[in-house]
Amino acid sequence: MERSLFCPICLNELKDPLRILKCKHVFCGYCIKKWLQVKDSCPMDRNAVFIKDLSPLYSYNDERPTSPIIENLLECNGIYFHPNRIWNMGFSCGKPAKCTALHVAARKGNLLICQLLVSNGATVDALDSENRTALHAAALEGNLEICQLLVSKGVTVDALDSKNRTALHVAALEGNLEICQLLVSKGATVDALDSKNRTALHFAAFNGNVEICQLLLSKGATVDALDFENWTALQIAVSEGYLEICQLLVSKGATVDALDSENRTLLHVAALEGNLEICQQLVSKVATVDALDSEPYILLLSKAIWRFVNCYFQKVPL
Repeated sequence: MERSLFCPICLNELKDPLRILKCKHVFCGYCIKKWLQVKDSCPMDRNAVFIKDLSPLYSYNDERPTSPIIENLLECNGIYFHPNRIWNMGFSCGKPAKCTALHVAARKGNLLICQLLVSNGATVDALDSENRTALHAAALEGNLEICQLLVSKGVTVDALDSKNRTALHVAALEGNLEICQLLVSKGATVDALDSKNRTALHFAAFNGNVEICQLLLSKGATVDALDFENWTALQIAVSEGYLEICQLLVSKGATVDALDSENRTLLHVAALEGNLEICQQLVSKVATVDALDSEPYILLLSKAIWRFVNCYFQKVPL
């Protein structure tokens, strides 16, 4: 068994552990006895506790099976074992959020607990209430070593959550380059679409991460993939004002005159955002200056801004 579980009081490895019989929380024997000299409550849940409520826990050298100590030590970290049990961890978007202990450990970044759970039968592909695996949770928090562990144990790299997002979508959105590299090297689908038809490249462009965009494009990501609003990654980068990503995507063949669902071009978007450098970049790539969108007030505003930009470059009176 991993000697990896710690006393919530001293934060060191458990020594001569004692368990509170009522709530089953576990602490170093010395720590909890010292605590109870000052207070008469559990350090974790503040319920009333007395010395008589303490019980010894099996030692690391005990000949007995390890599952009781595993169970109780996990409980002291707020994780209730059986390794594949689904438990309630509060609310998410107004709905009960349920997951396994492995999800919790992966999100908290506790590699040793993840190793412990997996070695004791935890299902790496178990789903939480949002259909996320522990790999989604680890990718969300940027926990590379846990992602490596889960991949080595056969987790489904392209598992889809309730929004049809893979772990690669999540890692790209969060800007975790090393996790993206790991997932792509293990066969993650770079052009996987979520429920809004967005690829990892859309998310990388939104996040402003040039290196992730370069990685995805080098692995064959479709540069002009359209989301549910007919936005490409380039349109997102223009909207967010990421000049370097715009230059990268254009160099890879992105369409500069692409239209969104409201017939707006990239130049409309850049003009509305007042981004002079991106307007200059688009015009140099022969973007259509007089393209019309579907909303007259946006057209007028865009053309007014573009007239100012054009005059600025030519240094002529308005």
